[in-house]
Amino acid sequence: MGRWPAVARGGPPVTARYLAVEALARQEQAGYSNLVLDAELRRCRPPLPARESAFATRIFYTVLERRNLLDWVLNRFLRRPVDRLDPPVRAILRAGLAQARYMAVPLPAAVNESVKLARAFGKTSAAGMVNAVLRRAAGFAATPEDFPALQDRLVHYYSLGPAVAALLLQQYGEEAEAMAAAFWAPQPTWVRVNTLRTTDDALTRQLEDEGCHVQPGPWPGCLRVEFPASPASTKAFREGLFHVQGLTSQLAAESVAARPGMKVLDLCAAPGGKTLTMAQAMENTGTLLAGEAVAARLPLLQKALVRCGVQCAQAVLADAAQPNPEFTAAFDRVLCDVPCSGLGVIGKKPDIRYKDISGLEELCALQRRILENGAGMLRPGGRLVYSTCTVNREENEAVVADFLQAHPAVKLVPPPRALPGARDTGAGTLYLPHCSGTDGFFIAVMVKAEGEAALI
Repeated sequence: MGRWPAVARGGPPVTARYLAVEALARQEQAGYSNLVLDAELRRCRPPLPARESAFATRIFYTVLERRNLLDWVLNRFLRRPVDRLDPPVRAILRAGLAQARYMAVPLPAAVNESVKLARAFGKTSAAGMVNAVLRRAAGFAATPEDFPALQDRLVHYYSLGPAVAALLLQQYGEEAEAMAAAFWAPQPTWVRVNTLRTTDDALTRQLEDEGCHVQPGPWPGCLRVEFPASPASTKAFREGLFHVQGLTSQLAAESVAARPGMKVLDLCAAPGGKTLTMAQAMENTGTLLAGEAVAARLPLLQKALVRCGVQCAQAVLADAAQPNPEFTAAFDRVLCDVPCSGLGVIGKKPDIRYKDISGLEELCALQRRILENGAGMLRPGGRLVYSTCTVNREENEAVVADFLQAHPAVKLVPPPRALPGARDTGAGTLYLPHCSGTDGFFIAVMVKAEGEAALI
């Protein structure tokens, strides 16, 4: 596929729809959706206006969120399956149907612009087919009842990959459907107030002056904000007065119970949200080591610390799964926010819907090593927190239960706070999107008994 053929021929500037289709076609080959879309937006010359950029983004993610359902509907009206079409034509059909069915774009506009795109991409022969198929497909309203079997319903209607659908069905049964539906629910933007530099009231006033709608969160230091554009575009963000952080992520950081003057270790720190929250709880005193195994991520972590005026924290290159001779068993608090399958944040990262989860066994082994390593760096009487953004029981309660069985010196304790809908699994607290209205998340809070260092 060529790169922006209309532009190369000296045609009109790239439109939002054109960019979205280009990004969708490339995403099939190039992996992570956010990286693909960001690259296309950066490359666009002249840059798309903010409104057009937002429209392109909506098209792109609406298609990814409902791709299986879009394909199922389109296949009812196509002579050959969607997956056998040229990538640009496939992306044009998906984007056009998404606009007409799920983005309140009038059908004539969705169809006519899709036909123009077929020609712009050099697919003139497909223009008539695009016209006819979209007009017919847009009039077909798929419902869950079209899929009597729950597995089929999860895959085709709720647009989950077969492997992800099978896992959720196996672990949650009929409840998997409510979870899948919740992944489509719009998520509010939550921010953490940087109490090192401002207060809830002062930040609220400043954000409102910048055109944001602000509401208090469920606890101090937390605000719900509707931004007119990107949160990073605000003056308040540039001044380091807040960072964006979901409620469950805030709870994980708060569960550490970091206090001024403590020695705290964040084993898997990047991009740094939980590190920032803990540094604020420490009032910028004591020592907070923020470990990251990927060297390329360290600058991002360091930038966040500098932006927010955090002086008690240091970003360090460290493999969380390996003992580090520089880290002695003397930390008051250790956070193991481990790499995971991400099956709790499908609503934010639609790529995960179609994820290959064949490597879960190796991932769970890594999580176990990180937890063991973190426990070995904890002083007697210290607190250990294990957290993930997945709903997979093998990565959550199974890891913690095995660890607790092997280490009787470590005891599970209740979290300092919880949200409505939280589920006590017996090995930690589980948040499910359809129960708590949050990301899917797991938090286990543990304490190492005094005088039992030898057992770890």
